[in-house]
Amino acid sequence: MANNFRGLLFVLLFLCLANVLFSQEANDTGSKHRISWTRDDYALRYEVVIEKEENKRHSLVLREFTEEPFIFISLPPGNYRLRVIPYDFRDIPGRGTGWKNFKVLAITTPDSGSDSEVKSQLVMEDPSPSISVQEEVKAPQQEEDKTPVENIAEDPTRDTDLTKPGQHKDIFVGLFAEALGYSRYNIAAGGGIVFGFNMNGIGFGIHYTYVRDEENFNFLEGLYIFRLYLSQKKDNTGLFLQAEGGVVWFWYDDDISNIINCMSFVGGLSAGWRFMMNKQWYIEPFIRGGYPYIFGAGFSTGFKFDF
Repeated sequence: MANNFRGLLFVLLFLCLANVLFSQEANDTGSKHRISWTRDDYALRYEVVIEKEENKRHSLVLREFTEEPFIFISLPPGNYRLRVIPYDFRDIPGRGTGWKNFKVLAITTPDSGSDSEVKSQLVMEDPSPSISVQEEVKAPQQEEDKTPVENIAEDPTRDTDLTKPGQHKDIFVGLFAEALGYSRYNIAAGGGIVFGFNMNGIGFGIHYTYVRDEENFNFLEGLYIFRLYLSQKKDNTGLFLQAEGGVVWFWYDDDISNIINCMSFVGGLSAGWRFMMNKQWYIEPFIRGGYPYIFGAGFSTGFKFDF
C-alpha cells in the first residue's frame, strides 16, 4: 500500500512539472517586436527599462542598454510598461520618457500543417509619437552573430559591456584672447592657439601666445601644458588645473634682431572651467599666474573631437 502511494505521488509530481514546462514553452511565443523611439542628437546610448504588472505591482523584467534608437524584445503575454532614458556624451542620464503602458497578447494562427502556431501582438495603450512599435519583426540574429566571438575577445580596444563608462578620449584645438602681466609699464594683451589631447580627466598639449603692450614691447610664449580635470573627469570638462612650462621671447619693435638673446624660461599654474556648448564646441574662461609674468586672465573657445 505504501509503495503504491509513493508511486502515485511520483506520477503526480511528474505531471505537475510537465505542466509547468509546457506552460512556459507556450508563453514564449518567439515573436520579436521592434520598439523604437525618437533619436536624441546628443545621446551616447539609451537605457530601456521594462516592468511587468502583476497584482497591481510592477517588477523589473528587462533593463538593457543600446546605442541605437530601438531594441528587439520577446515577452510572454501580460501587462507591461516601459521608459527610455538617454545618456549624454558624459555618460550622465538625462530626462527620460514617461512610463508607457503596453500589452502583449497571445494570438493563435493556423499553420500550413495540422498544428496551429502561437504568436503574440504588442499593443501600446497610450500611443506616443516618441515611441513606436513594429509588429512581428524577425530580429537579425544571424547578421548579429556573423562576427566571431573569438575576434571580439582578441580585440582589447573593443568594450562589449555597454554598462561600463569606458575610456573617454578626445583631441581639441582652440583660440584664445588674454591679458598678461609681462609688461613693466602696463598690461600686455594678445592671443594665441592651443591644441592637445585628453583622456579620462588628464590632458596634454601645446600652447602658443603672442602679446604686446603700449610701449611696443612684444612677448612670444611657447608652453607645454599638463591638465587635470577635477569635476567631470569622465568627459574631460568642468573645473581644471593646469601646469605650464616652456620659454618666452621678448623684444622691442626696433630691436627684433636681438630676439635670440632675449629669452627666458617660463612656468606657472592656471585654473579654469570648460563649458560644453554642444557636443563639440567648448568655451573656457581661465586665470593663471607664474614667472616671469605675474598674472594672466583670458577666454578660450574651440572644438573637441571624441574618438
